[in-house]
Amino acid sequence: MDQPFLERRRSPRVAPTPGVFELSLPIVASVQVADLSETGVLLSAAQPVAVGSRAQLRTRIGAEPVTLHLEVRRATGDSRPADAAYRIGGEFIALEEDNRKRLERLLRSEG
Repeated sequence: MDQPFLERRRSPRVAPTPGVFELSLPIVASVQVADLSETGVLLSAAQPVAVGSRAQLRTRIGAEPVTLHLEVRRATGDSRPADAAYRIGGEFIALEEDNRKRLERLLRSEG
């Protein structure tokens, strides 16, 4: 015996206009640093990332933990193995002075 559907919504639902809303979920992904400079980084990753996305790169410089904020400027597929199928170019944003100095020292010592 079918019972009538009981509507519990207090207001009607409306379909959103395509492209107006964007959902961004925080994810954690392991990446490999392919290239590093004072202004940005090139990463290899197993997951694609959209250009314009913002991310945090957490690492260590020496014994110090460092969080670098970046914006993805370039993202391409790659013919490398599946565990590093995407190349992601990011530009550092809001680089804190102490992190900038750590990065400079690291680059000088590696060069």
